Amino acid sequence: MPKTKTSKEEVLAKVIPVLRERGICKSSMSELAKACEIQKSHFYYYFNNKEQLIKEVLATVNSYFKHNLFKVIENNTLTTDQKLKKIRTLIDKMFKNANSGCIMANTALETAHLDPIYKDEIKHFFEDFISGLQILLTPNYSKEESRSLAEQMVQDLEGGILLMRIYNDHKYINNAVSRMEKIILKG
Repeated sequence: MPKTKTSKEEVLAKVIPVLRERGICKSSMSELAKACEIQKSHFYYYFNNKEQLIKEVLATVNSYFKHNLFKVIENNTLTTDQKLKKIRTLIDKMFKNANSGCIMANTALETAHLDPIYKDEIKHFFEDFISGLQILLTPNYSKEESRSLAEQMVQDLEGGILLMRIYNDHKYINNAVSRMEKIILKG
């Protein structure tokens, strides 16, 4: 029996894993409502349509990732090694979840042929990710080098996530994280 009352945050928390696993196009509002144990009509109390729901999901994921990434990066009591261990844990939590990968990259690939309605949210996520890594690189590299290396790291990580999903093997993301750590520590 569906719940009659739930918060917007509860809805988003239950929708995110479904969308991460199934994708946007393969997830109907009925399936999402069932996962949330609510009536389909209850979604429209919080969201005008599926597009608005997806935008909120992407914004929520980005907010969570950005908050946790920068909380580590800006913590001056941690050494670079300690920061990298915490970032590895965050990456594991965000991207190794049931081999479903990165919801941002998944959404970008799935909707690239459509009107780019989610493009801004996805760009914000990747820009935050790149900027965070760039901060870690700045003490040892020029501004231009640190930006280029940070972009390369995010590309490598996303490729590792893709191969992890294709081969069902975490070694690809683990290898990308190890390469990232070596570059940051090399300086």
